[in-house]
Amino acid sequence: MIQHKVFDCVNSNKSVLVYREDVHKFLPDLANRWTAIFVKDPVPPKQKLIDIAEKLGFAKRERLRRKTIEELKELIKEKTKNKKIVILFNHFERTTQLAADTWGFLINLDSIVIVASYSKNFKAAAYTLFRQMEHIREEMHEEIDIKYSIFAIITVLGLFSYIKLATANNAYIASMLLAGIWFGLIVFRTFIFVGRG
Repeated sequence: MIQHKVFDCVNSNKSVLVYREDVHKFLPDLANRWTAIFVKDPVPPKQKLIDIAEKLGFAKRERLRRKTIEELKELIKEKTKNKKIVILFNHFERTTQLAADTWGFLINLDSIVIVASYSKNFKAAAYTLFRQMEHIREEMHEEIDIKYSIFAIITVLGLFSYIKLATANNAYIASMLLAGIWFGLIVFRTFIFVGRG
């Protein structure tokens, strides 16, 4: 299912970011239709640009190492006109500011589509790149946080227990009710504090 979504996005020239998937498994199907390159990680950006340029046959590695990142980006831009290149890598969360700028430049080229994956939170520098990509997340990876619901249930049970004990003598019901509510809120706030830690 994810493979079809990735293929559809690449077919419509949209870069893709998938959650907790090894994008290397998409390489054979994508390589059957387009030029596809797997570079493993997004960093270091200069090394990845050299890998891309070498795999596309633009020059030998030794000659490419002498170039700056800007020269490598321009070389890739010039040599990939009228082609469709798919670049795949894992560990999007390792993206640095320089890597985000480099990959952002490549995403903005009409000839390049990026397929990447991530498995945990990533640095703030990567959010500009994140917003430029389509996101695919399989439903089985959805996480539901139920701790606040459990805290609310425990709080309500604590509130009723306190009210039951306080009204056993049938005295000062109103003040005890107010004290019970106050006690319940304190318990709930404590659970929220513990849950965030």
